[in-house]
Amino acid sequence: MTDPTTGRCALYDEPTTSGATDNPNSARNAPLNNPAANLGYIYFHSDFNYLEVAFGPTAVVVSHGAVAASSPPAGATVSFGWTGTVTDRLLFTHSLGYVPKVLAIVGNNTVWPGMPVQTGGGATRFVSIYATTAEVRMVEFVSTGPGTLPAVDLTYTLLVLADPPAATGNILFDFDPVTGIVEMGRRKFKSDRRYLQVVPGGSPFGISFGGKSIDLQNGAMRAFRPDGTYFEPVPAGLQLGLAQYDLYGAYYGISYGASMGYSGSYAGPGTLQVQAP
Repeated sequence: MTDPTTGRCALYDEPTTSGATDNPNSARNAPLNNPAANLGYIYFHSDFNYLEVAFGPTAVVVSHGAVAASSPPAGATVSFGWTGTVTDRLLFTHSLGYVPKVLAIVGNNTVWPGMPVQTGGGATRFVSIYATTAEVRMVEFVSTGPGTLPAVDLTYTLLVLADPPAATGNILFDFDPVTGIVEMGRRKFKSDRRYLQVVPGGSPFGISFGGKSIDLQNGAMRAFRPDGTYFEPVPAGLQLGLAQYDLYGAYYGISYGASMGYSGSYAGPGTLQVQAP
């Protein structure tokens, strides 16, 4: 149904048989002009953001430089720290004039803020991807360890999503048999645009819903991927050990603490795997 007053167009099941069929504001047509309260009945609504793809998927290769090992202080044999610097680099120029939503994957994993993308020598490389009104950028920082973190080239694949367009004109629903293009809701939706498609098992890109995608317990994290699997950067068997010596330097062994890994049971949010058409 359409409503010339509000400019809306929607496809839905009627939640009740009460009211006139041709009245956009009757109870049976409530999904049209009160979509938020009738989500379970709606198949399409011109007010909704169907996540139009503005650019991508675009693969960007980033050459991450090597990071030297930490220098332990006097009296210590091993030290951990961080480089003290943050690298901020350009990944992609979109020039949309506003800050868009961006999806990114690396190694078939969705990139979340502060995601570890490389470990080695006791060090870890973390990245966050963000957008400005003109660019998609990456922030990188590294925790250091007793060994060198080698240089690595990693491929980040980006999807830049456009904001929903403003309503224009007076067309509530139109089909052009020559072009095959469908327009709905005063051109807020057009079938010749590229919208994200739900493809279970078919894409590493994903959107989480119904809850948080990262849980913290015991000082460690569990991060969920769109395919339902999860990633725990702190191994369950990681323990801190304290070597014991007597006053004469005789070694008595190592006393280990409890596991430093994630200790919770969070099962993750709902997820949708998506791809660009």
